[in-house]
Amino acid sequence: MARKTTVNYTAFNIRTHPHSPDTYVKLMNAAFKLKRQIKLRGDTFAILKKISPLKDEAIDGITGEIAKFTRIESGKWFNLNELRAAEEDETKQIVIPEALRPNFTDFYFVFYPKNHLLVIECKDKFGQISPRYLEIFFTKLFGSEEIIEEFNTVEVTLVPSTDQLESVLSLSQVNTLEIVIRRPNTDGLEDLEDEVLERLNNQNAEEEVITLKAQKGLSLEADDETRGLSHVAQLNGVVTSTGYDDNGKRAVRSTKQHPFVESGQYVSGEISARDFLITMADGIIGKIRRMARSQR
Repeated sequence: MARKTTVNYTAFNIRTHPHSPDTYVKLMNAAFKLKRQIKLRGDTFAILKKISPLKDEAIDGITGEIAKFTRIESGKWFNLNELRAAEEDETKQIVIPEALRPNFTDFYFVFYPKNHLLVIECKDKFGQISPRYLEIFFTKLFGSEEIIEEFNTVEVTLVPSTDQLESVLSLSQVNTLEIVIRRPNTDGLEDLEDEVLERLNNQNAEEEVITLKAQKGLSLEADDETRGLSHVAQLNGVVTSTGYDDNGKRAVRSTKQHPFVESGQYVSGEISARDFLITMADGIIGKIRRMARSQR
């Protein structure tokens, strides 16, 4: 029996204003041309390694790779043979070519300009990169001065777990509920997203913050309108509740706490990692689109 490879994927909603599929193609090309090394933490860095059209036209999809590596920024060196600090004449013998970096792993992604959703590997048999580090990577990359100058602010939202919003709204006692909505990119599929964007644009607002506080001794009960806005916010901002769980313990829950992660298995030789990603992405995007439905 052929051995299967397990891969984990996560996803991002990427938004510019104004937006169009062509704008997103230009955004990805501009980000790639920067060749910017993004610090994730310590000596761990990442860079956008490669992009190419998924099919004939980039507007139908863009595939690419992100490389994670270690950038050595050494302090003192230690001589293991003599158990002492290395001397200057010894360290002068150490020559690491500037263009070479150790601990390299790479991760495939696919980005769809028409719905501005990006699906990316975060773990395979060769290594892993946490969704949080990928969030840092894309936020810093699209926050580059050159990108902002050409495209204005680019919003990056790490998609939450499909059941995380319900967890946020279902504390045994909800004392406060905060909904932060940053301008969504509407595709004409959700009326509530259109309403939110229109209201924000009419007021020259970048984001809307809605805070509800429960009456003393009572628990908040979100109505259909609040739940609808929460569905918009989970992919275009953040929803946070504070209160008490089933055990009476004080709790804070947020849509940022548990990122979306989807697992799949394939057999090497029957399908490539890139093609399997594209296959998985179809189902993942379907799940994300269902999360966005306002349910009013």
